[in-house]
Amino acid sequence: MAAPSTDVDICNLALDKLGQREISATGLTTPSTEIEKVCARHYDQARRKVLRKYIFNFARKLDILEESTDVSPAYGYSAAFYVPVDSLKILVVGDATIGGNLRGLQYEIAENYIYTSYDDDGDLNVEYVFDAKNVEEFDPLFIDVLVTELAASMAYKFTLKPSIVAALKQDLLDAQMAAAAAAGQERPPRRVQTSKLVDARRWGFRTRDNTRYPF
Repeated sequence: MAAPSTDVDICNLALDKLGQREISATGLTTPSTEIEKVCARHYDQARRKVLRKYIFNFARKLDILEESTDVSPAYGYSAAFYVPVDSLKILVVGDATIGGNLRGLQYEIAENYIYTSYDDDGDLNVEYVFDAKNVEEFDPLFIDVLVTELAASMAYKFTLKPSIVAALKQDLLDAQMAAAAAAGQERPPRRVQTSKLVDARRWGFRTRDNTRYPF
C-alpha cells in the first residue's frame, strides 16, 4: 500500500481504527456526511497538537526575524520581534550554531512577540516548529502518532466501548514512545561556544538563566 499523501488518507487510517467508513477525497474541504464533518472538526487540532508535542526534522524551520517597529517592551527588555505566523513552538532564540553565543540570552514570548535584549543589527535568529501541512513530507512515525491521536479524539463520537478506547490509548502510548525516541536520536548534541569577555560586555556579568539555557 502506498504511503499516505493527503489529509484524507490520514483521516481514513484513523477511521480504520474505529471501524468506520472511508470519507471522500473532498471530505475535509466540503464535508457532507456526519463522518466527514467529525473528521473535519478534529483533523487540524490533532495535527497541531502532535506537532507541538514533538520535534521532527520535517517540521523544523530556521528563520531570521526583523525587529518590530510598532511595539516596544513595557519593561525588562529592549527589543520585540514578531513570532512567525506559522510557528507552533519556538525551539531556539539566538545563534545556536558552532561559534554562536547563547550564554546569558534571555527572552519572553507574549502576545505573539519575542521580547529580548539581544539585538544583532535589528535581526534575531530563531529555530521553531512550523505548522506543517504537506502530508507527503510527514515522517512515518509522525503519521503513526497523528493517526492514533486523531482516532482517539474522535472515538467518543463513534463508540463508547471501553475495550476500543483502552486499545487506542495503548496504541497512542506506544506510538508516542517510538516517536519520542526517534526524535531524540535525530537531534545532534549542541555545542555553544562562549566568551567571558564578550559575555561581560554584552550582559554585564549577569547571572546565567539556567531555566532557559542549561548549558
